[in-house]
This record gives sequence, structure tokens and C-alpha cells, in this order.
Amino acid sequence: MTDVQTRPELDEPGERVRLSAVLTRLDAEALRLADVIDRSAADIDTSKRFIWANQRDMDHAEKANMRSEVGVAVTVAGGAVAARKRVERLRDSPYFGRVDFSADGEGSDGEGSDADGDSAKYYIGLHGFRDKDSLEILIYDWRAPVSSLYYDYERGEASYSAPEGAKSGEITGKRQYKISGGELEYMLESSLNIGDAVLQRELSESTDDKMKNIVATIQREQNAVIRNETAEVLILQGVAGSGKTSIALHRVAFLLYRFADTLSSDNVMILSPNRVFGDYISSVLPELGEQQVKETDFDALAKRFLAKITDYETFSEQVSALLVGVDEDSSRRMRYKASPEFVTELGDWIAVRAEQDFAPTDIRQRGVTIDAEWVADRFATLQALPLFTRLERLADAAAHHVKAQLSLTTTTGPRWTARDASGVRAQVQAMFPFKDAVTLYRAFYDAPERQGLFRQAGKRRIEYSDAFPLVYTLLATRRHDGTKVYESVRHLLVDEMQDYTPIQYAVVRQLFTCRMTILGDANQQVNPFSSSSIDTIGRVFPEADLLELNKSYRSTTEITAFAQSISRNDRLVPVDRHGPAPSVVPCADDAGEAGHIASLTAALLERGHRSIGIITKTVDQARTLHDALTGADVDLTLLDYGSETFATGVLVTSAHISKGLEFDAVIVPGVDAGAYATPMDKGMLYIACTRAMHELHLSHVGEPTGFLAFATEGAR
Repeated sequence: MTDVQTRPELDEPGERVRLSAVLTRLDAEALRLADVIDRSAADIDTSKRFIWANQRDMDHAEKANMRSEVGVAVTVAGGAVAARKRVERLRDSPYFGRVDFSADGEGSDGEGSDADGDSAKYYIGLHGFRDKDSLEILIYDWRAPVSSLYYDYERGEASYSAPEGAKSGEITGKRQYKISGGELEYMLESSLNIGDAVLQRELSESTDDKMKNIVATIQREQNAVIRNETAEVLILQGVAGSGKTSIALHRVAFLLYRFADTLSSDNVMILSPNRVFGDYISSVLPELGEQQVKETDFDALAKRFLAKITDYETFSEQVSALLVGVDEDSSRRMRYKASPEFVTELGDWIAVRAEQDFAPTDIRQRGVTIDAEWVADRFATLQALPLFTRLERLADAAAHHVKAQLSLTTTTGPRWTARDASGVRAQVQAMFPFKDAVTLYRAFYDAPERQGLFRQAGKRRIEYSDAFPLVYTLLATRRHDGTKVYESVRHLLVDEMQDYTPIQYAVVRQLFTCRMTILGDANQQVNPFSSSSIDTIGRVFPEADLLELNKSYRSTTEITAFAQSISRNDRLVPVDRHGPAPSVVPCADDAGEAGHIASLTAALLERGHRSIGIITKTVDQARTLHDALTGADVDLTLLDYGSETFATGVLVTSAHISKGLEFDAVIVPGVDAGAYATPMDKGMLYIACTRAMHELHLSHVGEPTGFLAFATEGAR
């Protein structure tokens, strides 16, 4: 255990006096900001009334000036509203930590000093706060350079990077506070980093809402990820429950703070696995005082480029089909298109098509002939352009040339028409055997060594494994207006990295020319035929910094050990927090299992658990169970692939959709041998079990899955 003490030397009365003084100044600031907002609103209203009453008598300059004044008032009011929200958050809990630091060769430069007058006291909170009258910094933002001392060091020698350069010195004390509703609940002094006592209290609490900020309990290894300023691409492998998604969002908040002059929330985008997960994490950045950022997912990317070209299987449809069963040919197609070598092969094949397949011929239109040599020379001058854009420019140039020759040779006769231009264009198109990216991509599989690796999923419908190779082909062969929408993105966060293939990352690399944070867990793949490891992703981004988070904070030791017995990860280090052992309960039939789940849910709610996840293998099973439990008067919400928002209380969903979510208690029904038999099933079972924070319960009808033999052999 961490050396945590509650001693008289902590001067609790003095700390309470200090807290009261800070709250008084926060209240004063809230009143000042309210007055600013009211006065700005009055100024805006007065200006609008003046413009309305006098618009006929005002010239252009006067109107422009009045509009400018209104704009300034709106900006001031908006800033005051945002500042008041920060003050209101601080009013509930002004700070959570304090670090006493004595800088080498300096006296106190913080708030007060110790008995020797050497150590500055830095109080750290969710936001920074400076008293308007004295200009004294009462609270330091958790992202401020000096705050890194709190997260990164024990007592003793320490240093941090200040704007004016590195500062070294000694940490002489660290304190941790729990303040809620403006009241000091407890305070601790710790000689180590973020004391286990505080962490244990936080982890033991129930959760019933979306993901929360974790600024009070950020660990040293997590802080290193958050404050990494230099990585162009940061790839983060984090075990289940390591807080990787939360850490990535805190990293975004840190970068927005650190580079406020050049980076705003409008420049950040999150590539999330689904809309439910996007909603689940949506409160973190606003809690940290930042605006919500743009979100998208890979299906939305595919739709942007393929909607007018072809229909395609979605990732969720692919996963659902695989959970029912997979044949050898399908797995062979997926594995091939999920390999790094596939990206190279397809890219190289596309690159040589212009030289190998373009056959220049004479162009004849309206009695004018352009010889093949002119066509070849002009085509060569356009080699910097994508293939089909190159052909279009060649056709435009040829049409212009024919039109110019006509104007020189005759002053009478029919005018140049769109039909003439189309005639030239058709002749140019005939010089290349593929009319578009779709026919070009399909031709890739005509090679004998690739026979059988492409199969239509239906009329004008392709398999999901072909969706992004086709997008890649589109981007490689034609300039596309769809890429412009991403030009403003200066930082991209990609979550669940293991579920995306190298060709998808190759598409991301073409669409987003910005810094990236890419995160996930190779042990939580949902499709073993097309998953990526951290090394595979690193081949697409060779310049990336590769980091790992191996400590798991979500689940109790008992739940973690249970999940480890299903799918072993020797790098995972569980936090030392205990709770009830997971249970595996046999049921007589489906009706009996539904009854068991209904009574278990009631008992869990009675025990104070506010979020309960009932996690099935498939979405169809979730729907069936939802209907059965609804009939048994259980109040619950179904999350399926059409859901867009996260709900509180009791949820029933599939393992795939539950990825990234966490619950106080998890129930996993239907863990019989027939349902969980394949490696993919095993992965889904692992995902479901690792969603649980405090309690985990499984049930089955008939023979239990062999993946639970470690837990069921003694019960038979």
C-alpha cells in the first residue's frame, strides 16, 4: 500500500480555512461573470434596437461599425459564459491535489511557503483560477507544466518543463483532497504518486453515466502519454481497463491547452467504433472545459466515397455473419486483404497501369486528326496526376486542341458542341481498358495468383473486406472532393485500432495529413481474420512512437483473473482491488435462464449497482433476451447497431457493441458449448467479461463452453 497518512501535521483547520477563502473568491468571480453576461446581453439588445430604428438613416460604414460592436459583445458574452461554467465546476470541487516544490536556487514562487520559506505550494484542479484583484494563482490547471510534478514524482528530487526552460528542485510534500459540493470530505498526505487509497476509493464507486474525467487519479505512465507533445503519430497499446480511451481524450484536452494558439476543438476529430461509444465518451472533453470535437467512423468514411458507386457490407454486418459461421474461402479473402503485403501489391499494381495498359491512338473528330505521338507526349506530361484524373485532363486537352484546329482551318460550318467534346473523350477513354475505379479494382483479381479472392456479396454489393481497398483505389486514381472535408483536421484520434486493417490505415494516411493518436488492445479483436497488431500498424506509420499501458484499473482482481483464464495476456498487471468471485450458473432451460437473469438483475440493483450490462454474443440474441426480460417486467434498454446514444441503468447488448463500455456489474448469458466454440467466440467472451467493474455473473443451458472449463469442472 502507498504510504498514506492523516496526521495532525496536515493542519486540517488551516486547509479548511484556505478552501473557504478560495470558494469565496470563486463566488465573487461567478457574480462578476454574471454581471458581464448581463451587461453584454443588454448591449447587444440596445445595439439591435438602435439598428432597427435607424437603419434607413445609417450609411454602410455605420451599419458595419454597429455590426462589429454587436459581434464584440457576443464574443465577450460567450467567453464569460464559458468562464462561468469553469467556475461552477471549480465551485463544486476546486482542487484535488497539492504539491510542495522547492526549486533549485529560488525562493517561493507559488502560493505561500513552508516553515523554512523554501517550498512553493501548488494546488491543482480541473481548471486554473487566478484571483482578479491580487493576480495570485489559487488553482493550477492539471495540464499546466508545474502540475506534472504531482503526477510524475514521489517526494525528493524532481523537475518539470516550464515555458522558460527546465526547472529542477525537490518535492517536499504531496497532498490529495476529496472535495464535493464545496465540502472537504477527506485529505491525505502521500509520499508516492497518486496514493492507492484515493485510487481505490474512486475505482470502488458505482457508475451510472457516461465516461468521466480522471484528472484526480492519472497515473505516471498515463501522464507520459497525455503530455507527449512531440509524436507525429502516437500508437498506444492498452490492456482492457487500462483507461486508454480516457487517457487519449485527456491527451486531446492537454494538446488543446498546450497549443491553444494554433489548435482548437474544430481541428480535432475522433474516429470511433460506433455511435453509442461516441455518445458514451462525449462528456469527457466538456468536463475538462473543452468543446466537443467532431466524430466519425469507418463506415461513414466508406459511405462518403462509395455511396454513389456501389453498395457494401458494413463492418457490423460482417461481424454478425462471422458469429453465425465462416467458411474457409471467406476467411481466406479476409486474411489476404488484411495483410500489409496486400497494400503493397495493390498500390504497386495500380501504379504501373498507366504505363502497361494505356495505348495511345490517333484521335479523329470533325475532320481533324491528332496523332498518337501527341497523345502519348501529353499523357506523359500529366504523370503527376492520379490515373483517371490524368485521362480526364488528356481528354480536355485533346478536345481543346481539336477545337483550336477547327477555328484555324474554317470560319464556317457547324459550331463546336458538347457532342464533339464527348466524341473526343470517348476516344481517349477507349485507350485505357478500365472505365472507372471499380472495373480497375476488379481487374486486380484477374491475375492467376489472386483467383477467387474477390466475390460479389450481391448485385451491386461488395463484401466489407473490399470496401476500403476500393476506397484506396478511388483515392489513388482520381482527385476526390470528399477529401477536402478533412483538411481542417489537425489531430486525429483513432480508437479500437486492432479492428482496422492496414488498407484502412493506408486510406486514413491519405485522407488525414495530420498528427494522430491511435489506440486499442490487440487482445480485444472482434474479427480474428482481419485484425491488426501494434507492429502491423507501425509498418504503416514507421515514424510513430509506440507506447503501452499494461496496468488494468477497471475490474477487481477476481474478475481480472477470471478473464485472464479465458484469454491470457501476460503483460496485463491488475490493480489490487477485491470483490466477489465471478459465478457461472447452470439453468434448466431458456425460460429458467431468463428468470435467473431477471432475479439476478433485481439483486444487483438492490446491492447498489447503478449500471448493469447484460451482454450476449450476438445482437439477435440481445433482441430476443430484451423481449423476454421486458415481458418479465425488467426495466432495461436495448443497444443494437442502430442505437445512437448510451443509456443508463440496465442495458442488454452484444459483446461487439459493448466494446469500450464499462458497467458496475455484468451478466453474460448463454455461455454454452455450442454458442462459444470458435476463436472468434472466445474473443467475444473475453470482451464481455472485461466490461465488469465489481461483479461478473455468467449462465448457461446445457454443456458450458470449454473456454470456462477452469471455472466449471469442479461444479459438474
